[in-house]
Amino acid sequence: MVWNQTHFPAAMRSLPPSVREKAIEIANSLLEQGGPDKKEVISASINEARVWARQRFVESRGTAYS
Repeated sequence: MVWNQTHFPAAMRSLPPSVREKAIEIANSLLEQGGPDKKEVISASINEARVWARQRFVESRGTAYS
């Protein structure tokens, strides 16, 4: 199953659009690689997308946390 901006798991519904887009991209990639079950793929993709968003935010502010 391939997800997109109009068809995605309910768990991604509350994510901001840019984070959801990244989570969908990650989830589709994990599924393509033969990731474990869908629940694990969804959870992992949301977590990775949130990390990606935090990194983007920090970089945009020009501040790095050590």
